[in-house]
Amino acid sequence: MKTILAGALTVGALLFASPAVLAATLTVCAQHCSSTTIQGAVDLAAAGDTVDVGPGTYVENVVVDRPLTLQGAGSESVLLPAVSNPSCSGGSLCGGAASTLILVEADDVTITGLLLEGDNPGLKSGVMVRGADVDARNGIITNHLLGVYQRLTVSEVDVRDVYLRGIYASSGGSFTFTDNRVANVEGDPSSVAIFNYGGSGLISGNTVTHASDAISSNGSTGTRYLGNVVRLSGSGVHTDNNGWFGGAGDVIRGNTVEDCTLDGYGLWTFAPYLEATFAHNRVHGCSVGLAAFGSSASTTTTFLDNTVDGAGATRSPGQASLGAWVSTTLFTYGFAPVSASFQGNQIEHFDTGVLVDQTRGGAATATLRDDTILDNETGASGLPGTTVDAALDWWGCAAGPGHKGCDTATGTVDFTPWLTAKP
Repeated sequence: MKTILAGALTVGALLFASPAVLAATLTVCAQHCSSTTIQGAVDLAAAGDTVDVGPGTYVENVVVDRPLTLQGAGSESVLLPAVSNPSCSGGSLCGGAASTLILVEADDVTITGLLLEGDNPGLKSGVMVRGADVDARNGIITNHLLGVYQRLTVSEVDVRDVYLRGIYASSGGSFTFTDNRVANVEGDPSSVAIFNYGGSGLISGNTVTHASDAISSNGSTGTRYLGNVVRLSGSGVHTDNNGWFGGAGDVIRGNTVEDCTLDGYGLWTFAPYLEATFAHNRVHGCSVGLAAFGSSASTTTTFLDNTVDGAGATRSPGQASLGAWVSTTLFTYGFAPVSASFQGNQIEHFDTGVLVDQTRGGAATATLRDDTILDNETGASGLPGTTVDAALDWWGCAAGPGHKGCDTATGTVDFTPWLTAKP
């Protein structure tokens, strides 16, 4: 039996209420509630109902298999895993065997105001990640083994100490991830704090700390990454294979990435099919600031009005820091042509401010306009075969590259004419 919010409706009103008004709120608490467990309340709920999770600690692996709102009391509503299986094999879900805190199997699910803690003190996995004995493989994930789920909303949720995926729209559906806090998702080099595969949506206002990969998409059909903050992670924000399944180019705007871990990357794109745009972002203390790697079509990645500072970046011996890197490499996946456009960016305190290189697989092309490139060991370098049109940029002095007070430009970089005043 569902419990209607006390005092909300009269009997007469119930007789004539629309289906939307009849949506119920089921409560979860230790006693005198709809259920003492989250799963019990979910199983009682009808489509459109709200499951209100009261303060307390709940030891469960929850499956949400119907459209509803799951809401808690913030950090006072704590979910711990009942099962420990963090490092299983077979993808993020391990064929269904993974320990997942909340598994979504329906459209129109909203999750808000919960603390998901992947380390249950009552369980021992032996998998230690940054001092936590991690039991959960995933925080929140859609069950892509069963289907495609649309309109997943996750907001004001804390996810901590999970092995592989913090918040993951994995089925190719639409999503909105806003104002969440995700920490310690680095059990594996491929661990991702906030991730989208094949879908489209909004990732906004989130804070990520201590992740192998903080925020990313693979095969996005159009995602906006707005105003997120990433700290102490191996990679900030990147989009891989954007447009592989069609859709629109991704927009990465107003994000902050700072204090990357060893040899960390700030903002980058990998093998795009559509043109992604990085605008008004800030990167500080990362070994690689901005990057574009290969492409799978005739696309140009745009970097507009970003501020990139390499001061304090930690890197391996012999590893150069790069403010902006444009390369035909796809790392272990081969090589492909690449094109990038830079305008109005500020790039400073790197071993090389801008590096453009091509090994094989096609041409590397970069265009720079109204950028400020200064206080780097080398301002810009174009390796053999590349095309680097760097006219009308500011190099730190009125006399132009190579003069006292200016950064240098080497190789294929065409820097004439240059700006004689900072834009």
